[in-house]
Amino acid sequence: MRVLTSYTLHTGKLSRPYTFAVVSDLHDEPYEDLWPMIDGADALLVPGDITNRYTQSEQTGLSFLRDAAHRLPTFYSLGNHEARLKNTNALISQMKKTRAKVLINQYVRFGELWIGGWYNPKYVWQKDMMDTFEGLPGCKVLLCHKPDDYIQYLRERDVDLVVSGHAHGGQIRLLNRGMYSPGQHFFPKYTKGIVDNRMVISAGAGNPNGLPRWNNPCEVLRITLD
Repeated sequence: MRVLTSYTLHTGKLSRPYTFAVVSDLHDEPYEDLWPMIDGADALLVPGDITNRYTQSEQTGLSFLRDAAHRLPTFYSLGNHEARLKNTNALISQMKKTRAKVLINQYVRFGELWIGGWYNPKYVWQKDMMDTFEGLPGCKVLLCHKPDDYIQYLRERDVDLVVSGHAHGGQIRLLNRGMYSPGQHFFPKYTKGIVDNRMVISAGAGNPNGLPRWNNPCEVLRITLD
């Protein structure tokens, strides 16, 4: 079961509110139940991990990206599962044919906003674009798959909204805190919700490792930015 979680953030930079649906960490799982939670948004943000590196599977994730891009403007940035597939380059080529905007250390204009996708340039072929991105005028939205990457590399950057996933909500949540996250290990700090009043972390729409999720349903986000 997936739930819809809504947030509102204020920038004071926009003439009207923009509503974004966020699907992170789908992990090649079925997605037909997502449409009622996505339709009606101004755009869909997909901050990585539509595939499953454990099973080396990708076709359902690709279909989701293709179907979503025919429904509404869709922006995708790289996740660690995509980066660790055996055929990453071929996968990226297929993604670019879906009509979704594939943003790997790149950015595009969308209405009054700039939307970019960042992945640690040590692990990808694209150079870091943050110096140019943060210098752009107006409101800036950044897709960054790993919350811990934001904390380590991007926290001081001039960005209005950062959308992340990766942590799966901490898998099991007790006292409103996750128990484990890849990259943050046991009792992680950044697993779900709002950090610094601008990074919004999704608990993820999928569960690739098969471990139980307790008090932590899979989710889709709906973020209103004004």
